[in-house]
Amino acid sequence: MIQREILQKINPWLNKEKVLIIKGARQVGKTYLLKEIKKDLEKAGKKVAYLLADEMDNQSILKSLANLELYLGQYFNFPNEFIYLMIDEFQAIEEAGLLLKNIFDKHKNKIQLIVSGSSALEINKNSEYLTGRAIYFNVDRVNFKEYFDFREAVDIKRYNLAEFEKYKVFFETFHSKLELSIREFLAYGSYPEVITTQGVEEKKIVLQSIIKTYIDQDIINQLNIENVTGFNNLIKILAGQIGQLVNSHELSNTANISINTLKKYLEILVGTYIIDLVTPYYKNIRSEISKMPKVYLLDNGIRNYLLRSFEAGLDGQGGGTTIENFVYGTLLAQYSKEYIHFYRTSGGAEIDFIIEDKNSKLMLCEVKYRNKVNVPVMMKNFEKRYDNVGNKLIITKNLLKKEKDAYFIPATLLPFIDFK
Repeated sequence: MIQREILQKINPWLNKEKVLIIKGARQVGKTYLLKEIKKDLEKAGKKVAYLLADEMDNQSILKSLANLELYLGQYFNFPNEFIYLMIDEFQAIEEAGLLLKNIFDKHKNKIQLIVSGSSALEINKNSEYLTGRAIYFNVDRVNFKEYFDFREAVDIKRYNLAEFEKYKVFFETFHSKLELSIREFLAYGSYPEVITTQGVEEKKIVLQSIIKTYIDQDIINQLNIENVTGFNNLIKILAGQIGQLVNSHELSNTANISINTLKKYLEILVGTYIIDLVTPYYKNIRSEISKMPKVYLLDNGIRNYLLRSFEAGLDGQGGGTTIENFVYGTLLAQYSKEYIHFYRTSGGAEIDFIIEDKNSKLMLCEVKYRNKVNVPVMMKNFEKRYDNVGNKLIITKNLLKKEKDAYFIPATLLPFIDFK
């Protein structure tokens, strides 16, 4: 069983007067999380109702507040007894946000709503009703630390960045296991079912099934994609451009779709957790929004499936790009994406990631997937320009060392360090 770190963030909010909304792509483990929470609550003697919103039998129950009240009253003695109500895939409910608002406002002392959803686009439509009432939790695909713990049957705690000697010992001890693990992790991606499936060919079949169902049925059919060929072409193009700037005019020409259609499709791909668009760092928010973003895929298995290559490719050309995508996913395990940016000068010089922390300090992160590397000149120049620079991270292949506030961290070690 894969232990998901997100549970530690959700549990403190149980029994609070808040609607808990667990969102993320299909097949990333949201239902598993709900059932784990349900199991723990029932073990503690609590009453829990679980409804899958897109199941035919439950649609009449979730049609109105009156219907839901009647159902809960008959089966759970509600509102005479406090109840936890879990609704899985709640975006399938018509006017879902309004229904949640109404039951919360009427019964917030007698019920806690814990719901999950697979489309940020649909969830956002319902968010207006839940302002001030909801707490959101984003469930990503399995991160590398969770994967390694599962694969090796261990439970490794993250090290503080300042604990250099401790994670140096960890890296020396587990180096070979980390190398083997990252190759498989990057080859087949981080969907829980893919990870727990044994055998290379079986993994490929499971991954293909997930992607075909997710893209062909959930996205293309449900979100009314008019130009299916253009949409599929766009995904494949983006899969081959990880870490590159998104040039709208160039993309629309290559995919043979209009600029407006491109914008719509990019919004869908972000909203359904296929890609992320990372904005450049500027003190001026208007400039940040108006400049070209960079694209990252949220699962390397999707990239490999689309490009028809399941080799991790870490040792040849393109290995740095794969690791850069991996680093972005690793940063997402600890930071919300609105705090992760990149920096690029007018001359084209870049810093891969600029991370804003709670103290308004900027952590600089550059991927240099090799063993002979110094602190990049661009980092030094950036530090001269901005006076709120904190630590610098240089992501290497195997080189681990510290120079003042610059940390040279192997990519496989990065997920085991706590930056907060």
